[in-house]
Amino acid sequence: MARIFLITGLQAAGKSTVAELLARRLPLAAHFDGDVLYNGVVSGGVDMTPDPHPEALRQLRLRYAGSALLAKHYADAGFDFTCSDIMFGADVERWMEAVAGHERHLVVLDPSVDAVVARERGRGSNAYRDWPADLTEAVAMMREDLLTTPKRGLWLDSGDLTAEETVDRILDGGATASLW
Repeated sequence: MARIFLITGLQAAGKSTVAELLARRLPLAAHFDGDVLYNGVVSGGVDMTPDPHPEALRQLRLRYAGSALLAKHYADAGFDFTCSDIMFGADVERWMEAVAGHERHLVVLDPSVDAVVARERGRGSNAYRDWPADLTEAVAMMREDLLTTPKRGLWLDSGDLTAEETVDRILDGGATASLW
């Protein structure tokens, strides 16, 4: 049976890198990054903020539904599938239900706020630009949202781990721990 892995966490937690590396280490696997659908909205896109506009939520849920359809499509064809996206709380539960019928795994990358801030600064980006606070406060606010995610699956403090070490943890017993 094909396995579906949802790799989630804050911006700059390492989700995309880890999910792609994990897929590369599986015998037959595909990887999808939710940013592809986010960037697919070429006009009229509304970004998420701490107090999101209803259209931002609608677009976010469209993205999640699209990635779940893709995960199911590949898994139905016998591929293991890794999906990386920023997804919290009830959205994780809805996504996992949408891919029911396959072995489902949740991996939450949860490095400290300081580690995320350092990574974000090291990348030279500001994914938190729409948040009304300095970077440390913005990351801390978003982490509060992360903590609404059901305490299921594998939660990893990946702050001191390389992407390769994180994948090792997932594969060395963590895949079993991450079962939904």
